[in-house]
Amino acid sequence: MTSLQQSTLNLWSRLLPESTAIEFANRSSRSVQTDVLAMSGVWAFDRYGGKPNREAAQILPNSRGDGLPEWIVVPPFRPIVERGGEFSIREDFEQISPAYHAVLQSLRAVRTEFGDSASVALDLPMLGMDDPHDESTPASVAQAIEIFLNE
Repeated sequence: MTSLQQSTLNLWSRLLPESTAIEFANRSSRSVQTDVLAMSGVWAFDRYGGKPNREAAQILPNSRGDGLPEWIVVPPFRPIVERGGEFSIREDFEQISPAYHAVLQSLRAVRTEFGDSASVALDLPMLGMDDPHDESTPASVAQAIEIFLNE
């Protein structure tokens, strides 16, 4: 987990499961050595390619030499359906947190692509999760990480 706000990292470290697999870094993702960086498509698509996908996380190569890891994982959105010209979250995803879905699917995609030894940085600002007053997002991500680590 990376953030430039120590208060955000303090909150996340309190709410995430204790695990040697999770480290908290009070610095930018450029200064953290990892195999894969998770970032929102808002930031990734213009720079690394890809396009929004509600069904699956995307692994994008980083060949820009921009100091970020060689691979970027872009989380999916929750799936939607069209009903009478209106779009809404698919019924089986209505009660699932967007953060939970995004992180769990991103970690699973990285495992599928690179195996269990790949390191992943969750850049909280680039994921839109850098609010030191929001406890629901890290609580949802904690659930996703617990499930992922026990799969």
